[in-house]
Amino acid sequence: MKVQFSKEFSKAMEKLSGKLKKAAISAVNEVIDASCVEEITDCKKIESLNNVYRIRIGDRRAFFVLHIMIDGDLVKFEYLVSRGEAYAKKNMDRLRNRDV
Repeated sequence: MKVQFSKEFSKAMEKLSGKLKKAAISAVNEVIDASCVEEITDCKKIESLNNVYRIRIGDRRAFFVLHIMIDGDLVKFEYLVSRGEAYAKKNMDRLRNRDV
């Protein structure tokens, strides 16, 4: 799959260190190598949204929007936030706005 990163996601990745950073990089590489969403480990669709999924990476949650295009799939990673912040109204509203 093709992958893009939002500015917020990139900043969150830069702040990670150690095992968590390695796990996040591994998760992104797994998405790149996957041919469909079902092949991604610990990936779940957000029920209230159409094209938004989350991947569990330790105590963090990576949210991405999957855009299906004619020439292939494009995955845009939007946020990497802690589990406590992941499902806050503010984050869900921002994801809802990007769910096209």
